[in-house]
Amino acid sequence: MGHSAEELASALRQIDLAEVGPQEPLRAFGTLQELASAHAEDSAAREALTVLSNVAGMMLKPDRWESPYLPAMQFGNRRTWLPEDLTDVHRGFLSYSYAWLPSGALRAQVIDVLFVSAVDRDERYKLASESVNAWIGVGLHGELNRAEEQGWRRAVEIALRYRFTEKVTTLVDLAMETIRLEQPRSAWQIARALHESGTGREHADEIVERLRNASATVEDLGFQREILEQVRSWALTNRDSAVVAEVEEQIGDLWWEEAKQRKSSSHFMARDCFGNAYNEYKRVERSRRSSRMNKRLARLPRKIREEGELALEEMHAVESDPIDLTMLRDQVDEVLKEEDSLRAMAAWFARVPLESVQQAHATAKQSMRENPLSHLFSHTTVAADGRTVQHSASARGHGDIPGDVWSEMLRQWELKVGILAQGYIWPALVELSTRHKFNHGDFALLVRSSAFIPPEQERHYVTALHNGYYGRLSESIFMLAPVVEACVRACLQRAGIETRNIRADDTEIEPGLSALMELDGVDEALTPDLAWNIRALYCGPLGPNLRNRVAHGLLSESESNGAAALFAWWLALRLAFVPFFNGMMADSSEPQSGSSTERDPGAGQTPPHDDSEE
Repeated sequence: MGHSAEELASALRQIDLAEVGPQEPLRAFGTLQELASAHAEDSAAREALTVLSNVAGMMLKPDRWESPYLPAMQFGNRRTWLPEDLTDVHRGFLSYSYAWLPSGALRAQVIDVLFVSAVDRDERYKLASESVNAWIGVGLHGELNRAEEQGWRRAVEIALRYRFTEKVTTLVDLAMETIRLEQPRSAWQIARALHESGTGREHADEIVERLRNASATVEDLGFQREILEQVRSWALTNRDSAVVAEVEEQIGDLWWEEAKQRKSSSHFMARDCFGNAYNEYKRVERSRRSSRMNKRLARLPRKIREEGELALEEMHAVESDPIDLTMLRDQVDEVLKEEDSLRAMAAWFARVPLESVQQAHATAKQSMRENPLSHLFSHTTVAADGRTVQHSASARGHGDIPGDVWSEMLRQWELKVGILAQGYIWPALVELSTRHKFNHGDFALLVRSSAFIPPEQERHYVTALHNGYYGRLSESIFMLAPVVEACVRACLQRAGIETRNIRADDTEIEPGLSALMELDGVDEALTPDLAWNIRALYCGPLGPNLRNRVAHGLLSESESNGAAALFAWWLALRLAFVPFFNGMMADSSEPQSGSSTERDPGAGQTPPHDDSEE
């Protein structure tokens, strides 16, 4: 028989909860479960502790105002609790009990869950105020843990929305106290949270100075770049163009240094790092570029090409045999034999490499030879909505490939993608997303490793990957289509290709993706195979034409969840995952610093240019 809210609250007051006070909610979840198991199964104490543990097991996501809690665990149709799972008795019990809970993140989360569940306006206002006070009570310490940072983010969001001006000031002061300690990880975390909240602008100068001091103590080049990128964000907020230029040059220098370090172990990684250095230097206003930076800008395109040529052998070494479509299910089974999530995903991509443009060309020519009658007469291509999108007589080719062959290449590619999506990508995705849970932070690690994705598009790219991984393809493709265009544009600019068109009145416009893919040098900047797949997937009247159809609202619900959208997501994940995995493998096989022989990649070749003066 169930107990009343008063009985549950009374039973909880008899239990010593001092142990869970300082614990993060997710850790308190386990502690409370253990305490509950020590009481009789039908006792009020056990029920009270179980309800409290289920609240502790709700995972706070402060950037989701409409539903800030996610289940900590989910297996198929089963999951841990969410605020909507609480009954009226549970809410009454928590309302009676939160004042008795020891101060800490658990108490703050209980009040916040009650705030999320409340309907009455006055009650919501009261709980909002108490929730912010409770999160302020949790505070921020030298080394931030997850509960402190997430709690601060949640508190400032509530305080801003309810216009608790004094509480916002208190939260900003807490953040500044942490930043003034100049502990790199904590200062970077809370400065990022402060910037994203739109608060603390009056402290911008101090934040820039403190973060720069903290970055100088960091040895890890990647983390140092992340701190400096946050410095740049604050300097931009403060409209301090001189500091912005200095920081962008520093970031470029860090990419340059990492490229030099990577040359001994991976030309693939070195090429990407040099490309990122070039991109960062180009962001600096011309009037603020040093002579050293101009020298590097002049030399970087050659360095990128050289490292790219040396990387070809590394890239070909991981290519697998051509796809046998009749064996797709067996291939999925082989992928799923890998227990480790990263190796499973690596096998997923390695077993089905991207189709090369040469392979597509040869397949199309063979098809035309074997079926000559079907290509003797002109034909018309009609879209799903009945529009005529192409006549074969006026079909455009690409480069040295005539229009009729190019059209056949696209037709064969679309058939292949349909089979691949249904027989290989989707079955493996369902199993992988069931077995291995990846959150936004996991995808962010992948995205930061890819030179294809510029920093300003990282968050959109991460969100698109996360949505697609859990089957929300429609949400994914409507982000991916414009983001891929931005990524392509950034890659072309980094390779020194001018992407803007200048009109007669001297105004500059950025062309769309289809026009970008027609520029000279695209195949070299992206590699011919990637350029072919992007053209087939996103551009032109034939094929899925995703960029145009997404932009103009022509994509139906079924198409946005169909084979082309799934392949687009898979290609996007591939572009993020492969550099990350290659870098991880390269790091694991780094040569020892004491071996001068191993660290001389130029033995027997033309001596490398001396960079010591730069």
